[in-house]
Amino acid sequence: MNNYLQTLAQGFPDLILHLGVLTFIYVLGIVIYVKLTPHKELELVQEGNMAAAITFSALVIGLVLPLAAVLVVNLGVWDILIWGIVSLFLQLFLFRVTDFVFRGMPERIENNEVAPAMVLAAFKLAGSIALASSLIEQTPF
Repeated sequence: MNNYLQTLAQGFPDLILHLGVLTFIYVLGIVIYVKLTPHKELELVQEGNMAAAITFSALVIGLVLPLAAVLVVNLGVWDILIWGIVSLFLQLFLFRVTDFVFRGMPERIENNEVAPAMVLAAFKLAGSIALASSLIEQTPF
């Protein structure tokens, strides 16, 4: 039992540091996305717009998937910081491409059209899963 407590004592500070860096990158990603989105998604969610809630929920899950992959293959704080920021910008780029392919989505989300929002959310999550898998496979660790 003593070995388990020693392992916890040695690893806990690194755990907190890694989670802190990852949380910073995650929150930064959400803030950047909210600023880039042409409609006020959070306001729409607070007003009860289900389509906005679906797409924002996909963002919340989609941004964390590649960051979790970075945490899985990390060797330290610098790896998390560098690969986390790279994955963040790749993810935001994928989201913008998805928004471009599905033209007219901001208006449809503002109009609370749930079906297109579900499809958009699925594509965003699929892109996140692909990016997370690629990060695990391609990261030189």
